[in-house]
Amino acid sequence: MNKKRAISLGNLVFLIPVILLSVFMWNDYKRYIDEYKPSFERIYMLDEGKKLIGLAKHPVGEQYDVYLFDPDKENLITDTTIHTNFQAGLGPATYQQDGIIIPTYDDSYGLQINYFHSTGKVEELAQGTMHLPPSWSSNVYAWRGRLIVAGESPNSEWYIAQVKDGKLNKVNLGEKDQLPSRPVRIDEVHGSFKNDQAVPVFTVNLKDDRTAFVSGILDKNGDLSVLLQNKDEGTFAAQDRAGARFAKVFGFNNAKLVRENGNYPEEASFYNANENHWGAAVPTPKPVYQASVFLLNDEEVLIAGSTAEDELNGSVIGYVFNEKSGQFQDASALLEQLSYENLKNSDTEFYKNLGSDVLYYRGGDRTAGYVEMELQEAKVLSSDQVEKWLLTEAENKVSIQSFWNYYKQGGAIVINWSVWVFIILLTFLSVAVAPRMLAGSRMKKMRDGQHIQGRIIDMEESGLYVNEQPQVRFIVQFEDEGRMKEVEIKQVISYLSPIQIGDTVMISYDRKKHKAVFITEEDLKHAAQSSKPVIIENVILTRIEPHGKVNRGQALKLYFTAEGRDYTVPVVQPFGFEYRTGERAKLILIQGMARIFRYGGNGSTVKETDQLSLQGEVIHVQKMPIIIENKQLMLLEVMISRGADRIRKANSLFVPENLSVNVGAVIPVNMQKEDFQRETRLLQGKQGAAKVLSVHYDGTQGERPLAMITAEKDGITYHIKQTIEPVYGVVVGDELWIAYDEGTQEGIIINYSS
Repeated sequence: MNKKRAISLGNLVFLIPVILLSVFMWNDYKRYIDEYKPSFERIYMLDEGKKLIGLAKHPVGEQYDVYLFDPDKENLITDTTIHTNFQAGLGPATYQQDGIIIPTYDDSYGLQINYFHSTGKVEELAQGTMHLPPSWSSNVYAWRGRLIVAGESPNSEWYIAQVKDGKLNKVNLGEKDQLPSRPVRIDEVHGSFKNDQAVPVFTVNLKDDRTAFVSGILDKNGDLSVLLQNKDEGTFAAQDRAGARFAKVFGFNNAKLVRENGNYPEEASFYNANENHWGAAVPTPKPVYQASVFLLNDEEVLIAGSTAEDELNGSVIGYVFNEKSGQFQDASALLEQLSYENLKNSDTEFYKNLGSDVLYYRGGDRTAGYVEMELQEAKVLSSDQVEKWLLTEAENKVSIQSFWNYYKQGGAIVINWSVWVFIILLTFLSVAVAPRMLAGSRMKKMRDGQHIQGRIIDMEESGLYVNEQPQVRFIVQFEDEGRMKEVEIKQVISYLSPIQIGDTVMISYDRKKHKAVFITEEDLKHAAQSSKPVIIENVILTRIEPHGKVNRGQALKLYFTAEGRDYTVPVVQPFGFEYRTGERAKLILIQGMARIFRYGGNGSTVKETDQLSLQGEVIHVQKMPIIIENKQLMLLEVMISRGADRIRKANSLFVPENLSVNVGAVIPVNMQKEDFQRETRLLQGKQGAAKVLSVHYDGTQGERPLAMITAEKDGITYHIKQTIEPVYGVVVGDELWIAYDEGTQEGIIINYSS
């Protein structure tokens, strides 16, 4: 009995500091949530600058907090929340009537079309009727004050929807008389939403293997305009014909588009899309150099740029130009407050309702502003300024998630409390599990399973502790063999681990046992160091799946088979080159991901000793609107170096969506020694423009087709043997910028035809 009392007294001694620390930590946690202030992801001016709306991700739950302010009084008028999921952000915004429309996406409700009025009223227009794939933002477009949505409903019905003047209209492409056959795929005609066409255009693949083109906007009756591609008509010719037809139907001048002219000093110019001919520069009141063109509404565009031909020597000016009346309005009172770099930021946007004198602005640097052009009154505010208007009134909610966010901050109180809690749990539960006993089993599971990307949708502690660290039960959602699945994974983590619900994770999944383990960065590093890439010989191309146009090429998903196992590889097929089923190839397997090592060709092999392993620095990144198997197509410009020799290459890659590739990143590059030596030698010689006379292909090296090109310059024929970038492609008649040797008549491509 005395022994039991001694044990109880000892436990009580341990409990006293835990109780005291718990009180201190609770008070500290309350101070933490009371001092929370939102960080605005975007802000927008409304009501001629009399209102401002700010949107911030809420730290607890899947939602955005939306605040409406009075900028003159610098106070909060009202606030609300809108649904979102953890990974989806904010879609493109459009100003309509007296408010602004901002789409978000929620896994349960689908696309949310949120209509914020300047009065504080909020409408959700979609009402759960539009579900989109995970890459939902690529299906939503803002164009001349409209919001356009193109997608497929859960019951496989393809549709195009438009929000204009605060009203949503939706057209089901499978309805009677819309199209001659059932649609099976819809894709944007590349660049048509960026003013390459007077009216945006979608390509629709039909069940009977025909192709239709439909307008990206609806007419006054809520109908689309449709054009069928003729049997013997080329794709680009059909696109041009559709563009001309739709421009006429909707009242746009296809022969006098205002577009950015890439020729120095880059003034905005008129462009005749019917004849593919550039006209004169737009006669702005003062010259606007290095100009950008922003589409505002059905009649107006903003031409903004520099006062000097070299933007470093000038300031930012701009004019709103009415394409129908030819009238200009000066917007320089707003633009002169912006930097030229911000003007060129891809996130910078301008908005204007037709008939209004107010031009609104949202900057990629989290700023917003407006200008009243009649009075030349302008104002620009930053998110930091707006965040100071909120005191402590908005975010003081006690919840498990906010406590977890607080706990992850660490601090002396949290650490001490955790230590004492661990002591108590060890004393009372006496749980000790040796993790080394499970290490061998885990590594085997990781090697034998399928490596798949998933998302954490739930997590909770199981009550078990290992070395004073909690075991957590995770629920991971992922796609496998075309179906969404969920699997439970238990893993011991640190309390200070940043893992949370919504995080993207890699798992190794055993289909037979329906079990999985996490794959960490350390696992991948260890696997990369301990295993070499695997070459898979004699694979057969069994199926080809198209995934839309990319410039003059076609994005494809290739299905290969070897020794009873299937592999998929996303590629871009340039014009004039063709992947064919039944052809044989050689694949390389790198950390479970298959890529083409060699396809087709004359069967010649490349010795490992003839290969150079180099490093390339990424100097430019362009995301292309193609995603295959959760990999986004990116066009990279890479500077490859070896000693004093440097080569610049354009290289397209399908990059996992959770992997960021930024300017300055260093990536591995393999080249044949002979090719590197030839290209560095030719780059030291002459350069100039040459016209392509013929193009022939000899398979691929990697996913880049190997081309034999003859090109003429000044009456001399040059021979080019080089892998080409498939996103650009090379076609007879193209004008290439090449480096060449007049003696050997060799050449290499430096820049492709524009």
